[in-house]
Amino acid sequence: MYQGRGVHHVAVGVKSLAETRAFYCDVLDFTEIFVDFPRDEYPALKPVLRASGAVYAAVLFSQPAGGIVLELIEMFDPPSRPIRKAPTYGDIGVSKISITVPDVEATHKELKERVDWCIAPRSASIPGFGQYCFAYCKDPEGNLVELVSSSQLPVRQRFGGISWVGISVTDLDRSIAFYRKYLGFNKTFIEEHDRFSGLLDELTGHAGAQMRSCLLANTEAEGMVELFEVTKPRGRSIPFAVRWGDYGYLQLCLNGRQGDDIREVASYFSQEGLEFLCEPQLMHDEKEGAFFYMRDPDGIPVEFLVFLK
Repeated sequence: MYQGRGVHHVAVGVKSLAETRAFYCDVLDFTEIFVDFPRDEYPALKPVLRASGAVYAAVLFSQPAGGIVLELIEMFDPPSRPIRKAPTYGDIGVSKISITVPDVEATHKELKERVDWCIAPRSASIPGFGQYCFAYCKDPEGNLVELVSSSQLPVRQRFGGISWVGISVTDLDRSIAFYRKYLGFNKTFIEEHDRFSGLLDELTGHAGAQMRSCLLANTEAEGMVELFEVTKPRGRSIPFAVRWGDYGYLQLCLNGRQGDDIREVASYFSQEGLEFLCEPQLMHDEKEGAFFYMRDPDGIPVEFLVFLK
């Protein structure tokens, strides 16, 4: 059995890399650059795109506190399209990033005039966890960002980094089993609950929206995933023709163990019957690693990234 080691980064396709990058840097303090890809041809991504071209620019960066890395991608060839014309919370796929802060109320007040808020601060009492305080805003391209504070999530800086990625699924039990067995999320940080029901109506566009959620972690690494299933109204499946780099949240990237033979890892998943988007590829930057893409049970792209040294 092979399992990953937490979330390395989450990727989002954007219309304007410059504008969206400025927002995350200037407003949300994403100032720690992991790697900066200038506009260029990147042949390693052609198998993922299933296209003759792979021209894009991108940045991977994080907040000073660390946490999950955010990747912004502006695609030029093939040109990007919106994943959905009117995305709704509960549509299947990567749906949000969650950033921890010391106090949601204080952060909301500080950024009130600089951010497009769609849910003002509110809280939920979660069994076995306690008070979970949160607010939702959108970046310049409409991608959801959740800000969270809790006594269970101490933060010593202005922002505590992206602590988890939210993924909407069609069958919560099935996805929990898959993410535990294959992706290394062997610890339950927040048990399955329905306490967000009725609190996210503005995001779903439906009064009294019902949902179940849980938060999974890896005991060896940071970077968690929140799996949630919106049962009323049901979310839409991923459109068939979606490509890497299309506008909106599109993929989850997991850390492999440094120095692992990525072909052996891919072979294990292949023998287990998992669906691949591309076979192992060498990376195209100075980090000297390799990657491959597969799909989770809902067809959501999952990248495995292994650094060779």
